[in-house]
Amino acid sequence: MTAATPPPPPPPPARVQVVAQEFRFALSRRTIKHGRATIELRNLGEDAHDLRLQRIGGTRVYVWPVAQPGRTVDREVELRPGRYRLTCAVANHAALGMEATLVVR
Repeated sequence: MTAATPPPPPPPPARVQVVAQEFRFALSRRTIKHGRATIELRNLGEDAHDLRLQRIGGTRVYVWPVAQPGRTVDREVELRPGRYRLTCAVANHAALGMEATLVVR
């Protein structure tokens, strides 16, 4: 009698770095696979910035805390397929163009 082969481990989470500067986001990649993802907010600007991530057409909003200049904050999330809008909710940063789109396939 032989033991059943254990299932393979789950794949590691996708990683996306979001670099924040006045007043824009730069993504290390614009498309990832659905499932677990580690999103890193890296503030290379002179002002404090945060990150809000919401699936377009969805209601759930993932929130990263404010990152002071030179700081990094990361969070692991579970993402379904779709287009996600990233914005900075500090002051009027989003209105000044601090937003980006992430595609999850």
